[in-house]
Amino acid sequence: MLNPDPIDEESFKRQAQNSPFLIVLIVAAALIVALQYTDMALFSADKTSTLWGVLTGLVLGGFIFRWLKVPFR
Repeated sequence: MLNPDPIDEESFKRQAQNSPFLIVLIVAAALIVALQYTDMALFSADKTSTLWGVLTGLVLGGFIFRWLKVPFR
């Protein structure tokens, strides 16, 4: 329905909030990347850059799609 009063306009923007599932994925990816530099590596050495890409993609995607928020804002 059209709202003729622009002052009483509803906002359909969703507030940014941390997604618990995404945080768990980021922590798991960070743990796997950290294990790559120990004797307990889960993947071969040539997969380390791919794992870094996954971790970076999760973090950047979380901020771009507003699944994560900056804590000091």
